[in-house]
Amino acid sequence: MCKLWVCLFTVIICTVSWGQKPDLPSDLRQHSLTQFNASLLNPTYALDWNNPNSLSVWTRWQWQSIDGDPTSLFVNYTHQLNTASVASLGFLQHNTGIFLYTGANLNFAQTFELDEGIRLMAGLNAFAFQQTVADERYVSGDEPDPVTLEDLEGFKVQFTPGLRLMINQFSVGLALENAVGFNVSGNNGDSLKSFQSVTGTLSNDFPILLSEGLGDSYVRPVIYVKSVPNGDTQFGLNGLFSTSKFWVQGGYNSFYGPSGGLGVTISNAFSVGGLMEFGTDSSLSDEDATFEIIASYHFGKTKVKEKEILPEEPEKGLVKNEMVNENPDNIEEKIEQQRMEREQRELEKRKQLEQDSLAQIQFDKRQLELQRKRDSIDRVLNQNVKLRPNEKYEEVESEDGLQPGFYLIANVYGTKKYFENFMGTLKEMGLEPKSFYRSSNKYNYVYLERYNTMDEARKARDSKFFGKYVYKTWIFRVKGE
Repeated sequence: MCKLWVCLFTVIICTVSWGQKPDLPSDLRQHSLTQFNASLLNPTYALDWNNPNSLSVWTRWQWQSIDGDPTSLFVNYTHQLNTASVASLGFLQHNTGIFLYTGANLNFAQTFELDEGIRLMAGLNAFAFQQTVADERYVSGDEPDPVTLEDLEGFKVQFTPGLRLMINQFSVGLALENAVGFNVSGNNGDSLKSFQSVTGTLSNDFPILLSEGLGDSYVRPVIYVKSVPNGDTQFGLNGLFSTSKFWVQGGYNSFYGPSGGLGVTISNAFSVGGLMEFGTDSSLSDEDATFEIIASYHFGKTKVKEKEILPEEPEKGLVKNEMVNENPDNIEEKIEQQRMEREQRELEKRKQLEQDSLAQIQFDKRQLELQRKRDSIDRVLNQNVKLRPNEKYEEVESEDGLQPGFYLIANVYGTKKYFENFMGTLKEMGLEPKSFYRSSNKYNYVYLERYNTMDEARKARDSKFFGKYVYKTWIFRVKGE
């Protein structure tokens, strides 16, 4: 794997020295999408990079301020169908300089668990758009004349399949941007040229343990190669540092040049950011900087505050006054009654002594159990965890209502419906799932069991919960104070 990375970097460095055409390629220019709307780069990225359920907007102004030059606009809503699949619907407007494409995008992606830590993801983008002449000023001597260009206008349909193999946090992706396409109208109904744009990606997410307020943080390097119709093959590298509060990214594309951007997330729901790209090649030296703006809103449901249920007051019983009739003239009967009452008191006293003895035994048992729990908590608190490579693990100092220990997490949900469906599915599998809610990120965590040591949690995780749960799990630790 190391040799593969070295070869790819070598190819990138060599490619920078090749001659580049100043003409704008016809590609979607989506190479800087490392999160939010990344399904435009590869349809499988809708599963995790798009952050479902979310509505995201991405717009790019090429080499310019906001005017009539080549622009791209992509508005997309991504919805999680279940734990393994997502679907999305979007609006796309793309200006190549000569042609303007306006239409819709449909996306579907599915995850297939192959083995422990190994997943295959498959997805499909379907585009339906109207192609019109955008600006005849961009027509050069090698391009058709305006009359011929008008003959190329019409309604088009195009399909882009994609695959991605993930091994733990490392992934290899391939997208065929125009694998199949045809003209519904215009151009005499001829089919579009296929397999002219292919994008390959390599990426890896490296988790970073920061303060609890920054949530799940990670660094994501991405390297890619992309063939472009009637243009030079593009190579590039992107780097993303992302937290729950902000992100920073940078990259380089062999045609468009270096780029840098940043963004912020407000209330764990609304994200907005920007990016600038600079053409450093001599053929692009007269071009202005490129601007990108990204905005996304995550539709996560907050936990409904449970109504406090006060314990009901016991009903007041009626006190019955028993009247005992005494016969003062019958002395023997009175003596016998006193004897029976004395024996009853002695019997009750013996019973009370037995109950006190039993209560003492139970109290001693409880004290012993409490001491065992204290010892167990001490073992949890004093453990030092050394992470393995690519091991998914999260640690917090404390969490309201949670006992210190190591929790084997099966899934995390921000939507109540999917959380309840998943709990029902686990129960149907014969398991006894438990859950807790983190107010810091407003997510429900579903876990299979809590363990006192990291070794016990790892043993349960690596054995697929001792053969009872075949899907991927990870470990969440509460250290305790």
